[in-house]
Amino acid sequence: MPKESKKIFCPACRQESAVKVVKKYDGFTLVGEIDTCAFCGYEFNEEPEVIRDRPPGWVNDKELKKVCRHCQHYVINPFIQKCVLHQREVEATDTCGDFSLPPVPENETEPKEEQPPTSSILGPPIPPPLL
Repeated sequence: MPKESKKIFCPACRQESAVKVVKKYDGFTLVGEIDTCAFCGYEFNEEPEVIRDRPPGWVNDKELKKVCRHCQHYVINPFIQKCVLHQREVEATDTCGDFSLPPVPENETEPKEEQPPTSSILGPPIPPPLL
């Protein structure tokens, strides 16, 4: 995980902050990198103590992913977003207690090879050029 995404507790501003890496230059040559507080700019002499090195718990919360957009009863067309189960207009981010994932079709387990069209309303397909 890059240093910029680590969460630390800054002793200067006394807030939970992120580590910001500032590059020091001497002319056009890179001299080094200094870890600083993203809020107040406090420069750490040694490696700052990391509070949290992973995303917060709500990111992986399965309850937050139970929105109408992912439900099998959600129908969308250009004019309305609708829940077929409750027969009412909904938004993609709405939730309800009757959430259910759409079934996964059995034939979608194997990747399909695209077949050229065999017929068309405009006539037979154009054959590929011979090289």
